[in-house]
Amino acid sequence: MNDRSEDRKIPLGIFGKPFGVKGYIFLKYYGDNQENIKDFDELYIDEWHCLEIDEVLISNKKLSIKLKGIEDRNNAESLRNKEVYVLESNLPPLGEGEYYWFQLENLKVINEQNEFLGIIDHVMPTGANDVLVVKPLEGSVDNDERLIPFLKKEIITKVELLKKTVYVKWPKDF
Repeated sequence: MNDRSEDRKIPLGIFGKPFGVKGYIFLKYYGDNQENIKDFDELYIDEWHCLEIDEVLISNKKLSIKLKGIEDRNNAESLRNKEVYVLESNLPPLGEGEYYWFQLENLKVINEQNEFLGIIDHVMPTGANDVLVVKPLEGSVDNDERLIPFLKKEIITKVELLKKTVYVKWPKDF
């Protein structure tokens, strides 16, 4: 894993507008599967302000949440446009060969020719597959930013979290 404290906040989404009059609020969830929000009991906003999830509704691909203590539309409105986090230590464990996007950030990217292409700035969803946004650094092969599809086996040959390195089949001139 990265050299990070396990109590750091991991962004999950952003609150939208209130839904109904009983305190529900829409959540634009950053992940692939909205059902995963049910894995969490607590969400955080601002500086460690903890909110407990009371109920989760998913309808027509829209996610809305009822939080304890938020009883009406006006209370829910006060949360609009606030980013929502969970603690890293509360993330569910992943299977072998699976990674959270934040774990890939700041890892070195090395190609088959043993050339340093840069570091992963972030992972971008595209619908078809995720894409690594690789930024150049001092010592990288050039000053080009690269967009590398996160396709295991075809392009990503190995991810070594402990060595902070991702190995790719990606020529420097691509």
